[in-house]
Amino acid sequence: MSLIGCIRKYCLSSAWNIGFVEDKVQCVIRNDLQNIHWMKHQYSDRWFADPFILNVDEENIILLVEEFCYSFNKGRIAKLVVSRKDYILKEMKIVLEEPWHLSFPFILRKNDKIYIIPESCKAATAAVYEYDLLTDSMIKNNDLSHLPLTDATVLHWNDTNYILSTKLPFPNDKDLYLFNFDYEKMVIDDKPVQKVKFGGKVARNAGEVFVVDGQYYRPAQDCNKNYGNGIVIQRIESVGECFLFSEVKTFFSTNKKMDLGYHTFNMYKGLIVVDGHGHRRKLLFMIYSILVNIKGMWKNKR
Repeated sequence: MSLIGCIRKYCLSSAWNIGFVEDKVQCVIRNDLQNIHWMKHQYSDRWFADPFILNVDEENIILLVEEFCYSFNKGRIAKLVVSRKDYILKEMKIVLEEPWHLSFPFILRKNDKIYIIPESCKAATAAVYEYDLLTDSMIKNNDLSHLPLTDATVLHWNDTNYILSTKLPFPNDKDLYLFNFDYEKMVIDDKPVQKVKFGGKVARNAGEVFVVDGQYYRPAQDCNKNYGNGIVIQRIESVGECFLFSEVKTFFSTNKKMDLGYHTFNMYKGLIVVDGHGHRRKLLFMIYSILVNIKGMWKNKR
């Protein structure tokens, strides 16, 4: 990378964090993502994103997340223990690392066991891991697919199970794929049963499908402006053998520190968890932006 490229990357780099919303999901969908309690931690060499709630009680919130350490320059899956009282990070432990980037640790609870389907498209495959709660370790169970899926989630619909996912080379675009999911063997047919094309770049999943008052909803990422620009909540309906997805709510950041956007929306036992990102070096970003604007104005005058 050139010197200019290194400077640009340094000034434009972002940092992510995790937030908790205690409001009922009905109120959130009706109103907005208000009262976000952002996690407090002392790490400056890494960030945390893609939160899924493993468990929650009156004392602690236990999460599986993407941990990104700048020195490693790749994502790993970490377990976090966060105080429910003040949202301070009490414990962090890496529970899964591979030679490739990992993120979006989707949690599948089945027969009193916990399975994780992390996003691992850089490995050109999607794997299923069994998570041992006693040892905080993950053992590969099988390959879900040999497709480069991105942020795969499960949809349980009547007596049928599906995997919803985007995939490389256009993970942040308009095309969402639905695959038949063999729930017992935990594999999918590589040929999708449906391809949904949206009018904008809102195909990528932003979290687990959830049900409110009998209605199914899918959190999706708004990537129209940039990756992780916002969250779209879509209503899921079926017409014959096809699924329809209609927008019911969008969430965009108004937080000064998380000015680049929101990205993930998950819920478990009544607690909502989200993530957001902002510029890691806000002052340098502002200076860089001013210099770029001055350069553009100077070129236009020539």
